[in-house]
Amino acid sequence: MNNIQSPSSSQRDVRTGLLALREQTPALENIFDAFGPIAKAHEDGCNLLVKWNNFILPEADALRFEQGVPLLADMDMPDFEQYYSEIFWLLSKAVAEGMPALSDKISVITDALQGSEYVNELARAVWDENNGVFEGLAKKLSLDGSVLMMLASLAIKPFMNRMKDEAALKIEKMQWDKGYCPICGSFPDMSLLKKKLTENAEYMAGHGGQRWMHCSCCDHQWRIKRNICPWCESEDYKKLKYFQSEERKTERFDVCDSCKHYFVTIDTRELAEMPDARIAPLGLVYLDIKAQEEEYQPMAETPWNVL
Repeated sequence: MNNIQSPSSSQRDVRTGLLALREQTPALENIFDAFGPIAKAHEDGCNLLVKWNNFILPEADALRFEQGVPLLADMDMPDFEQYYSEIFWLLSKAVAEGMPALSDKISVITDALQGSEYVNELARAVWDENNGVFEGLAKKLSLDGSVLMMLASLAIKPFMNRMKDEAALKIEKMQWDKGYCPICGSFPDMSLLKKKLTENAEYMAGHGGQRWMHCSCCDHQWRIKRNICPWCESEDYKKLKYFQSEERKTERFDVCDSCKHYFVTIDTRELAEMPDARIAPLGLVYLDIKAQEEEYQPMAETPWNVL
């Protein structure tokens, strides 16, 4: 039995999904205005990469993988060609559109980087998790380092998305029980409770169904035990709680009092249609606000739960 999701063959486009979310939760219109452009640009970036195949995925080492080492942990950064620059400008424009308060800082960044080789350095810095590059470049060019890092990180996500389906095939027969992504190692931005039964009892608890986590970086989904903290792996049921929406019974946030982290969740078992996990967290921002008011930290920091 494996707990890795096979690549999906079809998915609605982000624009259609955003329109549906806006109709369902008009009170969050400002959230969709701010972060919808980023989601659209991310999808456009993924579409740009349909023919990009300049990468060689590592072969899965079953022993290391099942000990908790993600597939891409030791992979050298592939050649992003000209695509990274294109996607960086695309995301920069989207962030400026959705968050006008950052538009001046983004203009300074794009003006300083246009036509330079610095953009490729940013890609390498994100891949290697080398924050010193951002600090040095921000100081050298008088840029806002935090905004620069955010743009660079957003721009690499379509590449991770492009590689994830082929990566998933390499690990589909292997066991993974960690709360971070088995492909890229990022933490989840949400979970989905699904009603499909499993032959492995540890992934099922009572009538609670399966818990699938959605990666905040590459969009991969994987299954973990339902009653475990994805961050610290605590299984102390006294410290694992959830707070459900009074108005929308299928939406909640789960918390761990051992590590004080939380993640938002949609219970899909009674829904007619599966939510698009790429954009569903935008409709759950009210839960992020409530969780952070209770002094819990998100497992994955995203533009909509930290700004």
